[in-house]
Amino acid sequence: MKKQISSALLAAALVVSGGVHTPSADAAAPIKITVNGVPLVTDQAPVMSGSRTMVPLRGVFEALNAKVLWKQSTKTVTAVKGATTVVLPVGSTRATINDKLTAMDVPAKVIKGRVMVPLRFVTEAMGSKVGWNKATQTVSITTNTPTKTTPVTPAPSTGSVSPVSYVNASVIGQQGNGSDLQIAFPASASVSAVSQYRILVVKSTNMNSFSLASAQAVPAANYQVVPKGSSNYTITLLPQSRDTDGALIQKNVGYRVYVLAVGNPGYTSALTMAQTVTNLGSTVSASATPGDVKASDVADNGDGRDLSVSFSKVSDESKVSSYRIFVVPSSSASSFNVSEAGKVNSDNYTSVSKDGSNHTVRLKSTARDTNGKLLTEGVSYTVFVTAVSSSGDTLGLSAASGSLTLGKGVDAPSITKVSDVGNNGDARDLQVSFDKIANESRISGYRVFVVRSTNSGDFDLEKASALNSNRYMDVSKTGSDREVTLSASLKDNNGDNIKNDVSYRVFVMSRGTGSYSNSLSSASSTITLSSSSKTVGSTNGVSASDVSDYGDGRDLQVSFNKAGDENLVSQYRILVVKAGDSSNFTLTKAQKVSSSNYTSVSKNGSNRTAVLSSGSRDVDGDLIKNGVGYRVFVLSVGSGDASDSYSLSSASSTITLGGSTAASVVNNVTTSNSGANSNPSDVTVSFTPANDTGISEYRMIVVRNDQSSGFNLSTANSVSSSNYTRIAKTASKVTQALPVGTKDYNGNAIDKNVSYRVFVLTVADGSVRSANALSGASNEFVIANKTVTAPTNVNAAADNNAGAIRVTFTRPSDSSAIGSYSIMLVPSANADSFTLADANRLSGSRYQTVTGSTYSEWAFSTANVDVNGASIRPGVAYKAFVLSVANGRDATVNALSAASREAQLNIQ
Repeated sequence: MKKQISSALLAAALVVSGGVHTPSADAAAPIKITVNGVPLVTDQAPVMSGSRTMVPLRGVFEALNAKVLWKQSTKTVTAVKGATTVVLPVGSTRATINDKLTAMDVPAKVIKGRVMVPLRFVTEAMGSKVGWNKATQTVSITTNTPTKTTPVTPAPSTGSVSPVSYVNASVIGQQGNGSDLQIAFPASASVSAVSQYRILVVKSTNMNSFSLASAQAVPAANYQVVPKGSSNYTITLLPQSRDTDGALIQKNVGYRVYVLAVGNPGYTSALTMAQTVTNLGSTVSASATPGDVKASDVADNGDGRDLSVSFSKVSDESKVSSYRIFVVPSSSASSFNVSEAGKVNSDNYTSVSKDGSNHTVRLKSTARDTNGKLLTEGVSYTVFVTAVSSSGDTLGLSAASGSLTLGKGVDAPSITKVSDVGNNGDARDLQVSFDKIANESRISGYRVFVVRSTNSGDFDLEKASALNSNRYMDVSKTGSDREVTLSASLKDNNGDNIKNDVSYRVFVMSRGTGSYSNSLSSASSTITLSSSSKTVGSTNGVSASDVSDYGDGRDLQVSFNKAGDENLVSQYRILVVKAGDSSNFTLTKAQKVSSSNYTSVSKNGSNRTAVLSSGSRDVDGDLIKNGVGYRVFVLSVGSGDASDSYSLSSASSTITLGGSTAASVVNNVTTSNSGANSNPSDVTVSFTPANDTGISEYRMIVVRNDQSSGFNLSTANSVSSSNYTRIAKTASKVTQALPVGTKDYNGNAIDKNVSYRVFVLTVADGSVRSANALSGASNEFVIANKTVTAPTNVNAAADNNAGAIRVTFTRPSDSSAIGSYSIMLVPSANADSFTLADANRLSGSRYQTVTGSTYSEWAFSTANVDVNGASIRPGVAYKAFVLSVANGRDATVNALSAASREAQLNIQ
């Protein structure tokens, strides 16, 4: 099997911290590696260091069947293969092989968070042979034993099919079910002999006994069929996907993913295995994945300035240093993943600093796609966004934007959901949701196409435009996002009736008006209509309150939001679980709870609030009572077509019934952040008291987001008085800014660029009420470093008589937080890639400082130097930049102007 390290395995890949500087001489070169003739693909490309090829250690060692260990404290790598042990300290030219000291001419080093090692030393230490083909820039490794990269044998004309050459398994979410898992693989080399592909997810504990015969015996309900019809496939599994044992795919279980290429009659099928997938639901955090990526055509310059990209920040930015925007030719978008994003040259993406807010970014004229080509009119693009850690590691890759074509084309819609919503056996069963485009004035409406999955790989705008009217459905524009159920008469792209048990994908076209051309969305996820299997939606917003003083279930009030589509819901079940058991409470356990141990709630088309009865029991069968911590779940139970389907909500916050001693919990705890002062006083907290009877005061407590899930009443009661903000009791809504010196509940100062939440503790007066009560957590807030404003109207002009380049600029209207301005000249050849980080790194001799409140110009003569330290020379074109330097008191983040036009001295 071809060796590939996917995003799902980045958690297992060797990641080192410490910010090791990477010299520019180590930039990636187009070097390829093969092992026993099969290409080796790694998440960090090989580079040259001097005359030596440096490769990512883990990728090569694991391809050679070696076990790799990393010791952070000593920054030492140990690789073990059979009787051979190799120890490599990072940064040293000395290594040991079986305790024998060996010298290397190039030390191991860290590049982009990966340990890079000299290839020849590593392979020869492991008993392999190394060859070099200069013409093809290929390093070939030949082993004496089988490796993890097995050559693909082409299928003969009859008898057997070729297995797919690799399987790439990626964890893309944190739901703890099959929807977290994305599988990518290429078509079999003998595609004409293949009838279909099957994705099989096998528990790691069963992999040693799993074989081709085992794969062929798996029941149809326990694998996902992928119809053939494309050269490359990227499939995201469904929440209800199961492993080969028939169990739902879930977190905390190790899996291996296989793809079975199923042969036509007379051909033997072939099996290919992916790497191990571990900790599903936590390997890649959904909180580290940017969301809601949209791309819009906002101008007509014919370059990157026409493209505006908006996206939502990740929910927890504490580990995020920046974001990267990738503009991918739509023809390559289906195969773009975290691994591919990590290979893109820094010139070919746009970096965006985090600022605690969602982002809308207009790209520059010099923006390029991921292939290095300048953005231009007439090319269809799809945009992705990644969050990046301070060490340069990719934390999470967004879903794709809709595709769009710059110029006179219009934006493409973004399909958000396709659902099986009926049981008619035709197109009425198919519901499509999509986001409207940003500028609907350019379109007359939308058009929906249903395409067989076997044809979806090459379905494009040209083919869509050529279809007859009975093969699409027109949808009007309304100014809002749309959710439409298709008409019974709609045919698929082949003109056939839309029916059950056929795999489809949906496309939506924006229909341009006047001179604006049409634009086609990316394909939806795959959907197969069925008369017997529908998915029940889960509820959300589950909360629990102590509302009475009976000492039994009548004190417990439960509220929750109804499922998004109640057509498939017969009822809801309220399940009360002891808090200590809640982390292990699963859908399977919920389905097995006895009817005497839950409370049934009927659906009525609205969100529900129910007070339990005196005889209500928890899921263990114990009567609900005071003094026990509980968490509440709601189970959606299917009806009709979904009679065998269930969906479980997330848990409520922990609640402990307190009888007559319990104070009231405040409601609607929210925060807003002005960002005005870059300190806690920017944050205003609001909440609504439920009942001020028996209350002495409220306490606003700030908790780091990564600690908030474990913050409880017991901890809140023990917080020191210096670590919370006291609010006098009141019956009115509270709106209160945090004091400047606010600390978190541990007594630590509020850090910048760290995510926090606020809890409110209701303090009982000790007479009417004697037990405190804790609210749920607020939304997140982040105190960001304040950024100054960059100068504008930067102009550079040659004064040949004076032998100088004169630079002028306009100061920002609010310059109170600016200490000075740094004026610099950059050779035009380097100006497009000159960034704020570059400007901040310059030494004092490479820029000129301007202070004061009015002076806004500087003349550069040949006695001055540019940003590279070279003298200003006649005949060289320069562009000027001006840096606003924060005074460190009112702001701490500098801001760089846009470049001026070119200026060039022409003197003898």
